[in-house]
Amino acid sequence: MSLSPKTNRQPTIRQFQLVQALARYQSLSVVAEKLHISQPSVSIQLKNLSDILGLPVYQMLGRKLELTDAGQAVLRSANQIFETLDNLRTDIDNLQGVVTGTLSISVVTTAQYFLPLLLAAFAKHYPQVEVKLEIGNRDKIHARLADKLDDFYLFGQIPENVEVIETPFLDNELVVVAPERHELTLMPNITLARLSHYPFILREEGSGTRETTVQLFKQHGFELHEKMTIASGEAIKQSVAAGLGLSVLSKHSLDFGILPGLKILKVEHFPIRSKWRLVQNASRKPTILAQAFQQFMLENGVHILAAAVQNSHD
Repeated sequence: MSLSPKTNRQPTIRQFQLVQALARYQSLSVVAEKLHISQPSVSIQLKNLSDILGLPVYQMLGRKLELTDAGQAVLRSANQIFETLDNLRTDIDNLQGVVTGTLSISVVTTAQYFLPLLLAAFAKHYPQVEVKLEIGNRDKIHARLADKLDDFYLFGQIPENVEVIETPFLDNELVVVAPERHELTLMPNITLARLSHYPFILREEGSGTRETTVQLFKQHGFELHEKMTIASGEAIKQSVAAGLGLSVLSKHSLDFGILPGLKILKVEHFPIRSKWRLVQNASRKPTILAQAFQQFMLENGVHILAAAVQNSHD
């Protein structure tokens, strides 16, 4: 990186963090919120960085904020620096031979129903470990994966365009739900053709559940009658129970987020079966802690959740 001849100063770690966040969120106010600093401080730090470089690091095109070529150069250096620091942490953990530190995990929203149970069991087994959990829709978690921000990601579908290491560890079933007094609850076998005539409440664009459901209907020559789009799984369950439409949800959201007034329908081609996968960015070196978490999930995850479901039904 060529710095301005007017200064011998180097960019700071905080400035590198700001550029990473700016590339991700494309908004000064969001960067300030996510990093828990004031917006004026963000602006001052980025101006100081531009002074060091002798070039601006971002520009406004209409209402859109984007990194300049200089900003992109800083971003590449920032990614390399933080990857090196992560590798240093890994090396120190390996030298110590102990399972301590911070485990960073990002998951799609459906996983929020069962992952806390697994994390609680893991934390009980490894009390010195701190866990940082990020929850978002599939597009958001894909972005974090591409930026190598976390140790693990939970997906039902393998992301594209990023080299990953993936480990299937848990069944995932998508089911059709209706209000408990809906006329379809009396039918033992429901076709997609019949189902396509009823209003549906779907997740937002970028949701894996939405994409899988829409693709299934298209594959068989039908279209969903979308009445509402809601970004919250809990709000969808409330809306279905209130009679506003049918929906497709992960069975985990019903097992661990029980709401009276819902019933699973018996529909052809349902449940849609897939696997939850522990995903790692292939270029991020796994720590001893990450290896311990993966082993714990593979050996205990299914049994922990099966016991939790049984207890909830007793």
